[in-house]
Amino acid sequence: MTEKNGKSHMPKDSFFFEKVVPASLVFMGLVMLGLIIFAAGVLLGFIKF
Repeated sequence: MTEKNGKSHMPKDSFFFEKVVPASLVFMGLVMLGLIIFAAGVLLGFIKF
């Protein structure tokens, strides 16, 4: 059994991992929250679908 290397594979000072990935995670979280609120509204009868 081999041991995993403890070093990070993320490049240092990477624009992609420091800006793009967190922004996309926040955006997807907001989309998911909107979908959950929409689904709750449909189930509770506030939104006709």
